[in-house]
Amino acid sequence: MRLAIEEARVSLREGNSGFGAVIIKGRDVISKAHDTDKTSGDPTQHAEMNVIRSAAAEFGGDLSDCVLVSTHEPCPMCSTAILWAGISEVAYGYPIKEAIEQGCKRVDLSLTEIFNRAAKKIVVHENVLHEACAILYNRAVRGSIDQLRGADEKRLKRLARDLSEKRLKWFSNHCSSFAGSNEDILEAGYRVFLKKLRITQDQADIASCDNTSLVLHSKNFCPTLEACKILGLDSRFVCRHLTEAPTTDLLRQVHPKLRFSRNYDKLRPRSNYCEEMIILDE
Repeated sequence: MRLAIEEARVSLREGNSGFGAVIIKGRDVISKAHDTDKTSGDPTQHAEMNVIRSAAAEFGGDLSDCVLVSTHEPCPMCSTAILWAGISEVAYGYPIKEAIEQGCKRVDLSLTEIFNRAAKKIVVHENVLHEACAILYNRAVRGSIDQLRGADEKRLKRLARDLSEKRLKWFSNHCSSFAGSNEDILEAGYRVFLKKLRITQDQADIASCDNTSLVLHSKNFCPTLEACKILGLDSRFVCRHLTEAPTTDLLRQVHPKLRFSRNYDKLRPRSNYCEEMIILDE
């Protein structure tokens, strides 16, 4: 499955839809592929179709005793191709049902239903490395991928300006009571930070605090981080130019001397957490 996930990442880097598949015979991977329907203009070039074509070209059309592993539950077209190829076992990570629940366009027909209607006994393993596969189809991650694919410093700074505007509008609508609050300034900034990112304190716990700074070790799910990992981008470069200034702009709505910073030597995925700081300048 990890090979299939890497194929899906290659797909997303190329501008395709992020599906990966491999075929295994015995202990050997005999074929691996990803979807190319967008870049090729051929709507049938799904990952499973491509991996079956590749294996069949080398080993012939009978793929009995082979296992197909896919990051996403195969669609009806691909499920039928699996039947015709004689594949005896299928494993997938992310189910069609969850994709539909997330708002994705899918044909609401499971591969097990297709196999049952064909009276074909094919062993199916569901939700293999489900969490890792689900990240590939997470809508927020997909949004970040679309923003960051091919982005240079100039584009990141333009995105940062847009993000600042959104965060200031959000503050005005949801947190204006924090402005000029009598509570501790750093604590107020921290509370706004948590609220905006929709995370809990244990996901960004306070590692240290004094009168001028509050140091956080953030471990929350981050779509930008996941997009960087998928696209092969340096999260330090992206976060420095994309999110640092907008977060400072947000915090300064609480108090004009608040500022946001990071320790870029301790930033995921190179560290187990992101060391982030809310600073009160003198």
